[in-house]
Amino acid sequence: MYQDRHRIILKPLAEFLAKMGIHPNFITLFSFLITSSGVIWILLKKPLIALLWFLLSAPLDAVDGYVARISGKVSRFGAFLDSNLDRITDSLLFLSLIFVFGEDPFSFFFLSLSLVSAYLISYMRARVEGLGENLMEGLMSRYPRFVGFLILLLVWGIFGEIWFKFLLPVYSILLVITVFQRFILAYRKLKDHL
Repeated sequence: MYQDRHRIILKPLAEFLAKMGIHPNFITLFSFLITSSGVIWILLKKPLIALLWFLLSAPLDAVDGYVARISGKVSRFGAFLDSNLDRITDSLLFLSLIFVFGEDPFSFFFLSLSLVSAYLISYMRARVEGLGENLMEGLMSRYPRFVGFLILLLVWGIFGEIWFKFLLPVYSILLVITVFQRFILAYRKLKDHL
């Protein structure tokens, strides 16, 4: 249901980009550069500007695959490129927060835990799909994880660092729960092949 609503919203933009003949891999690279440059605002401790930046760049991050399907330019390399640049973006987002809050052991621990958990969530999906199954389920899959990150920025920007540090463990624990959730789901999908 979410995917259907998502495609309806992105359809006009995707059709426009496809009609312009813009290659989906170019959109992927451009999106990566725009999104990742938003960490500058985090490093400058301007969370609300960072929040706005990521909200405005989010459609580009989501539209490349849609353009590939519409234009008939779906490729395995395109999927590989998109997946790897997404991981780099995730790393930059969490590392920028670690740079800002890393002197506090409490924040350093939960931000590091969030980074590792986000990687595991994505890796489990990729590994299961590499074994011929599908694994998109999970409490904090990519888009809920991104929304949670934006909420952290919003809380930081409006209520200050103290409330950010209060909410951070909740976000981190949700990611850890998703790691275990995906592990169980992967076992159920792959156990017949043991």
